Amino acid sequence: MKAKVCSKDIMVWNTVMDDVRILIIDDEKVIREGVSRALSKMGYDIVKAEDGDRGLELLQEQAFNIVLTDLMMPGIDGFAVLDWIVENQPHIQVIVITGFATVSKAVTAMKQGAFDFVGKPFTPDYIRVVVDRAIDKLTLQAETEQLREEKKIGLEAIDKSQSRLKTVFGCMAEAVLVTDTDSVVVHHNPAAIKILEIQTDPVIGKPLSASIRDQAAVEMVTEAIKKSIVVTREFAPGTISRKYLRAHCSPVTSDQGLLIGSVTTFEDISAHKQIDRMKSDFVAMVAHELKAPLASIEQMIYASQIGCEYEEMNSCNALHKRMTVRTKDLLSLIDNLLNLSKLESGTVVFNLEPVKGTEIIKDVIEIASPQAEGKSIKMIYDPCETDWWFNIDYDHMRTAIMNIVSNGVKYTPEGGEVIISTTISGGFVNLTVKDSGIGISKEDLPHIFDRFFRVKGKATRHITGSGLGLALVKEVVEAHQGFIDVQSSPEVGTSVTLSFPLAKSV
Repeated sequence: MKAKVCSKDIMVWNTVMDDVRILIIDDEKVIREGVSRALSKMGYDIVKAEDGDRGLELLQEQAFNIVLTDLMMPGIDGFAVLDWIVENQPHIQVIVITGFATVSKAVTAMKQGAFDFVGKPFTPDYIRVVVDRAIDKLTLQAETEQLREEKKIGLEAIDKSQSRLKTVFGCMAEAVLVTDTDSVVVHHNPAAIKILEIQTDPVIGKPLSASIRDQAAVEMVTEAIKKSIVVTREFAPGTISRKYLRAHCSPVTSDQGLLIGSVTTFEDISAHKQIDRMKSDFVAMVAHELKAPLASIEQMIYASQIGCEYEEMNSCNALHKRMTVRTKDLLSLIDNLLNLSKLESGTVVFNLEPVKGTEIIKDVIEIASPQAEGKSIKMIYDPCETDWWFNIDYDHMRTAIMNIVSNGVKYTPEGGEVIISTTISGGFVNLTVKDSGIGISKEDLPHIFDRFFRVKGKATRHITGSGLGLALVKEVVEAHQGFIDVQSSPEVGTSVTLSFPLAKSV
């Protein structure tokens, strides 16, 4: 076995080693030459020093595996060399060369860190045996260090793996609970505390029933462990703070197939359930909105036929007008559905052109006036002092503004007022529609632009609508690089501001 020298301070030992470097320090030339001849035959790289001073110089300049040094030398003796090696390069194996009269000193040197000693006179074979033992020790030390490094690397890899797993586990949006076979919590992630609203602290080491208030969840985990099956369930609102949760519990087994516990994930599906409810409400609303006018139209057609037979023309004309209104309502609902679908899919092509702001606002007021007059609602237009233009698709923008104004009239009690005003600021025009209506609660305000959403309450019970108008407004405004701001207080009123970039006048 040989060693390869990699640096002055460190020797890296391999199973097959290229060079063993040996330093011989002795003030007797015959000893130096004799040891050198005995070891050179073994292929070792030999360096010689005539005294301790030169020996220390070489030790600081070059790297060695083994040092053979005489103890009794003029100047720096072998003890001083040994002390330096033990302190600065402890990996070097020191073999002391001594006469029989100084054997006791050799023993002292070994106690101070020398590997072995060789008494004078000596045979070449004996020198080789002692050096081979030193090399064996070096090899053993190198292998031990290699194993230690491999263990360290292995532990670091495990630590990194566990750290990555902990990071992933901690970043999961779903709640995760790990329990043993007695349903005692042994691990959980941060999301579990939030989603399951766990009150106890700490959770680990406590029964699941002490941490989770929902008994159905506890029973599900117990069932999965008892029957060793996968269980998936959903929990309805009221069980955990009005949340909908989907839980998936799986038994955990060891490599030997023994049941050791369970892992359960809890996903908050409240948003999905809300969308399902909104869709159900929308289907019911559409069914009502279509069925009611169609039934009314059917009755009017029947009454019209009878009235016309008796030449009651005034009655026929009134019925025809009412049928026309109801038919327009149906067409408006269908148009809103189609327009919203097209806008969201990005298939609508906007024909933008500069339009004078006052023109489109007056057009909207003219259309909305009959609706306002029917409820004795005062409509007020407060324009800014200067004329302004903006680039819009006229038809889509008129529909969007009309929706805002119509809502203001619809949700304002009789005798109220709707004010339309405009201001210019920072290259934008701000079009505000303010009503004195029933207002919107803080809870409902973030959802008013959601598809199918309608404010529910006693004040809105008799007000018809599809819940699509404001969603349509939002799509149109954003398509024109605009934005919307809504301020509202219950029983005070609502203020909706549409802001658009100004265009150059034409």
